[in-house]
Amino acid sequence: MKQKVLIIIITLLPICNLFAQNDFKEIDTFLMKQMQTWHIPNISIAITNKDSILYIKEFGNDKSKGNYLIGSVSKPFTAIATMQLVEQGKINLDDFVKKHLNWFETNNKNISDKITIRHLLNQTSGLPKKAGFFTPQSQNQLEIEKAYKNYLSTLNADETAIGKQHIYCNLNYQLLGQIIQKASGLKYADYVNRYIFGPADMKNTFATYQETQSYGLKNGYQYLFGYPIKRSFEYNDNGIAAGDIASNAEDLSKFLQILLNNGQLEKDSLLAKNTLKQMQTPFSNRYGMGFSIGDWNGLHSIRHSGLTRNYSSAINILPNQNYGIVILTNINSFYAVRNLMDGVIIRLNKQEKVTYIPYEIYFRYAILGLFFWSFIEFLLRLNKWQKQKFRFKYSKNKKDIFWLFISVFVAFSWLFIIPYFADLPLLSMPKLQPDLGYALFIGAIIGTLSSFVQYFIKSNTN
Repeated sequence: MKQKVLIIIITLLPICNLFAQNDFKEIDTFLMKQMQTWHIPNISIAITNKDSILYIKEFGNDKSKGNYLIGSVSKPFTAIATMQLVEQGKINLDDFVKKHLNWFETNNKNISDKITIRHLLNQTSGLPKKAGFFTPQSQNQLEIEKAYKNYLSTLNADETAIGKQHIYCNLNYQLLGQIIQKASGLKYADYVNRYIFGPADMKNTFATYQETQSYGLKNGYQYLFGYPIKRSFEYNDNGIAAGDIASNAEDLSKFLQILLNNGQLEKDSLLAKNTLKQMQTPFSNRYGMGFSIGDWNGLHSIRHSGLTRNYSSAINILPNQNYGIVILTNINSFYAVRNLMDGVIIRLNKQEKVTYIPYEIYFRYAILGLFFWSFIEFLLRLNKWQKQKFRFKYSKNKKDIFWLFISVFVAFSWLFIIPYFADLPLLSMPKLQPDLGYALFIGAIIGTLSSFVQYFIKSNTN
């Protein structure tokens, strides 16, 4: 009898320690302060252990039952669905993608024929990141496959990266969604509903646009130079396997509980323990199969983050501490949600506090300031040129031509510098980060015009 009591006490000790060491009021204070700092309309958070939700709370004015789009946090679900089919023998990790998707062929067929399902899961397929911003628009399967085929034919896969180098690309997981449909005979949404959401009791998690809209979403926001502006947008089901599942903190907590229990359900299992372990073993750049794995503040962490046009999210499992964390926001900032997660983990583990500076917000302020400065400078130059009666005179002075070239080069360089540091394709920026995207395009035009006006002013003066 004493041995049984001792075993129960040892089992419950991590939970007791968690309550003893952490005051959730401190997390409340931290999150409310970060909401103000980052101008976040809503934050939803949950902390769970293997058995139950320890803490769950919604911050913000929108108290509706609406879900959040979880972005790339959708990828673990797609990875699990894929590995379930591997366990069932319907697919093999080292099957070539071409075996299941006969239309899968990049610009160089000899290279794309080497890409396997394992490569898609590990994000080591060699497909470029920019390819992840393509999604077929049709709802007809034959037209979807045709759209993928046509787009893939324009791509070059990096042969040296296949099976070796991590290149994060949403297209990898869109293709996995297509393989899941082929191998299971079910639509992607039907499969995850039946074999993941249902067994996990995730009753209000959806993998179709129609179900998501029917249940409701929290109002989504995008930054307009640091301030949140309510924005809505439509999407289709073709990108859901990579990033458009809709869920909430409670349902995702149930998912984390299963992961903390090594994939086990009450009477069955979502995945075999060894399969889940394989998924959570890093291969390249700390990425496994649908999860990033590695230290977070010195703690072993299994995690994924997500970003859509107007939502950002993160899940983080700390298996040695026996808990997982879900954070959902309705603003489009990866850095904001990362800082939120970091701050919560620090407080849960009594680590040294860190002051988070919202560099992304300040960066947006700086871009706005630069945009206005360029516009005012253009107006002043235009006024000066007006006094010269808008005369077009072309100077052959090498110095004038040199500075015209430099000015135009600098104006257009922003079109490449900002997307590079934001890690986004230039043409996708107006959709994903509209303030930066449009400021770049308009700013480049204004900067170029201003450079030519200044050149004409100098030519007329000389």
